[in-house]
Amino acid sequence: MSEVSFDFTGRKAFVTGAGGGVGFQVASDLVSAGCAVIAFDIKSEPENFPSGPGSFTYVRGDLCDPMAVEAAMNSQGIQDLDFVVNAAGVALWYDNLEAKDGSIVDIDMTVWEKTMQVNLLGAVHVVRAAIPKILASGGGSLVFIASVVGARSMDNLMKTGPIDAYQVSKAGVISLSRSLALTYGRRGIRSNTICPGAIWTPMTASIYEDKNRVQAMSERTPIPRIGMPEDISNACLFLLSDRSEFVTGTDMMVDGGLMAKVC
Repeated sequence: MSEVSFDFTGRKAFVTGAGGGVGFQVASDLVSAGCAVIAFDIKSEPENFPSGPGSFTYVRGDLCDPMAVEAAMNSQGIQDLDFVVNAAGVALWYDNLEAKDGSIVDIDMTVWEKTMQVNLLGAVHVVRAAIPKILASGGGSLVFIASVVGARSMDNLMKTGPIDAYQVSKAGVISLSRSLALTYGRRGIRSNTICPGAIWTPMTASIYEDKNRVQAMSERTPIPRIGMPEDISNACLFLLSDRSEFVTGTDMMVDGGLMAKVC
């Protein structure tokens, strides 16, 4: 896979979910491109962030706590920001969970509430803390990592049935991003979502333990493979960069062409 080259020297970013998966990849790529990154996650700090030419500060905290989010954003005395990437999220569909995502008709409401708190309300906390800082920098770019299931429903998403909490939370993220694009476009802030399809991350690894499922998912995708965090990060850096300065309020499908199909 060829590399996409960006230069973010002198820029500042706040990235959630940076302890693994897509968030880690985005934060790493931003640092490699010269950006100063505040990386935020509830998980322990990873050991393999790049050493530069940018810089990063890793802050552990709970996205559901608005005070923790604001403290992390202020941890380096930064008064302004250029970029925010909301990559944190939960998907409570794992087999070993006592209560997991499913149909809204019979889902345990603690699963619904946890999913909404992290995926949607967590993004709101970040936006409320970040917008004044982005305005102070003269404008910037927001990218929300949503999902193809937030844009369209899929009746065969999981073998066990629907995952309504996850799907609805990601639809909310898409709607939030569009609203911010309309509200702040004239003030120099762009807001877009990336809607990943099947992406191999630590969060989704349990799905791909079944080789037959991996093969089936690859075969139904026009670009016949499972996506990787690098695919999402490349799209994200484009949306953050000045190369996308006329792009806002959009939902970029990074799904190998899956959503282009009728079925």
